[in-house]
Amino acid sequence: MITTNGLNHLALPVRDPERSARFYANLFNMEITSSSPEMAFVKTIGCTDMIAFSRSDVDFVSSSKSMHFGFMVDSEQFDEALRTIEEQSVKKVSGPSRRSIGRFVFIEDLDGYTVEIFECLSPPYA
Repeated sequence: MITTNGLNHLALPVRDPERSARFYANLFNMEITSSSPEMAFVKTIGCTDMIAFSRSDVDFVSSSKSMHFGFMVDSEQFDEALRTIEEQSVKKVSGPSRRSIGRFVFIEDLDGYTVEIFECLSPPYA
């Protein structure tokens, strides 16, 4: 068994790394730690998790039922997230909806990746 210190980064192929970095920085208040036409990194402020974007012409498929990733928010932040999604005209894939641990909504980023934003009323990973 390998004991880790958490997830460091998720690497995603995208058409334009700099554009993707700006999208995530503006939508999720992430910090762009480096950016070039070939590779860009964004980091959650106050955390160590990152998303690495690398230039690619490969087509990819993402959906709420298959490959997607999620951001956890507080109850107050969820309502603000819904307003921000509307204000920035971000495409909603589904929701908002509710499940036992809180509300959630699926959106689509600029490259077609499905991203979940979910309110976590009782952290399942504590």
